[in-house]
Amino acid sequence: MTEVSKPKVGIFGLTGCAGCQLNILNIEDHLLEILGLVDITTWVMAKAENSDGPWDIAFVEGSVAKASEIERVKKIREKSKILVAIGACATHGGLPGIRNFRDMEKMKQTVYGDQTDHLDVIEIKPVSHYVDVDAELPGCPMNKNDFINAVKALAVGKTPPVANYSVCYECRIRENACLLNEGKFCMGPVTQAGCDALCPTHGATCEGCRGPVAQVNWGAEYKILKDLGATKEMILRKFLKYCPSSSDMDEFKELEI
Repeated sequence: MTEVSKPKVGIFGLTGCAGCQLNILNIEDHLLEILGLVDITTWVMAKAENSDGPWDIAFVEGSVAKASEIERVKKIREKSKILVAIGACATHGGLPGIRNFRDMEKMKQTVYGDQTDHLDVIEIKPVSHYVDVDAELPGCPMNKNDFINAVKALAVGKTPPVANYSVCYECRIRENACLLNEGKFCMGPVTQAGCDALCPTHGATCEGCRGPVAQVNWGAEYKILKDLGATKEMILRKFLKYCPSSSDMDEFKELEI
C-alpha cells in the first residue's frame, strides 16, 4: 500500500508580536491531529532544522514593515502553492500599522538619534498588498480554531471556511446578553465573526480586531451604533487600531453620515 505524502507546511513571521504563532503552539489537544495531516518543514519558532521550501501551504504572520520583508514575502509566495495570511497584522496591517499615522522620520530620530542609516522601515501594509493571498485568518491574535479548521480544509484540497456574518450572530448563538442593549459601545454589529464572540462572552465589548464583516450594511448598522452615541470617527478609530491599511473601510469613509 502506497503511503500518501502529507502537504508540506511552512509557518513564517514578519513584523508583529508572534502571538499568532504562539497560538498555534497552544492548540494542545489538536497538535497531534494537525501533525498527522501535514508535515511542518519550516517553523523557526518551533524547529531547530528548517527547510528552504518549497511548501504546499505557507502561513504568514505579521505585517510588511521593512523593505527587506517585501522580498522575503515574495520569495515565500514563489515557493508556496497556497499562502494564508494569519492575524490582523498580516490581513489588515494590525497594531504596528498605527505608526503610519505618525511622522516616520521624527520617530526614527526620537529612538535612534542620528544613527538611522541601518533602518529600512517603510509604510506598513498587509501581506496582500505585495503578493496574492489565498486565504486570511484575521484577529488579534488569530483564533486557534480558525487555524485548526484551515489546516483540515487545506489538507484535503478544500477552501478554509469563512464566517461571512457579524460577531452579533455568534453572541445570539451563545445566548449572550447583548451589550448594546446595556448601552455599551460594542463593535459586534460590524465586525467579522469567527472568534466565538470571545470578548462579549466575558462581558467585554467587541473591539473590531477581526476587521469589517464582508458586505456589511453600513447605513443600517451605523444607525444602531449611532443611537448609542457613537460617531463615525469613533468607529473609524476602533477599526483603524487593528486595520490601518485595510481598503474594506473605504465605503464607510465615503458615507455622508
